[in-house]
Amino acid sequence: MANTGLLPFVRGVDFTCNDFSDDKFPDAIRYMTGLQWLRLDKTNLTDIPEELGKLMKLENLSLKKNSLEKLFGELTELKCLRSLNVRHNNVKSSGIPAELFRLEELTTLDLSHNRLKEVPEGLEKAKSLLVLNLSHNKIESIPPTLFVQLTDLLFLDLSHNLLETLPPQTRRLANLQTLVLNDNPLGVFQLRVETASGQTQCR
Repeated sequence: MANTGLLPFVRGVDFTCNDFSDDKFPDAIRYMTGLQWLRLDKTNLTDIPEELGKLMKLENLSLKKNSLEKLFGELTELKCLRSLNVRHNNVKSSGIPAELFRLEELTTLDLSHNRLKEVPEGLEKAKSLLVLNLSHNKIESIPPTLFVQLTDLLFLDLSHNLLETLPPQTRRLANLQTLVLNDNPLGVFQLRVETASGQTQCR
């Protein structure tokens, strides 16, 4: 891809189904400094391209259906990132840097269909999250601290995991509108809910 004067003015690029294996990722991406969204689905990526570190205005990044095992690299530098979709990869919990969850603008995170056995370390620091999808992994438990700070969550998908229970702190999710729990070996649990009248109900 040739470098042209137009590249800094491009706001979005869809590279879906291009083959970026074996270091074929286009170097010219680093010149698209005005990019706000980028789609790299099904591009045979095995690592986070270092060129992404130049996209300081990037807000939405999709990396679906690749061969990523870890997210170390340039993602933690993207201070404007609002939405990150990494579903259908091979990411393990140990392959996610805790610094990623300190991105203050991050509101949507999709880590579904990966190889997570536990909730990634530091996820509780992602205080701005509104949408969190951890479905289709092998997560066995939810740390009690996770929901203490993620109180703005509107949507939470924990389906298709190995959860047998939920922590009592789940009740702190006062803004939660959708909770998806299907296909887990959950036992009997109760969520105490504050009603508008101030009364407590058990569900």
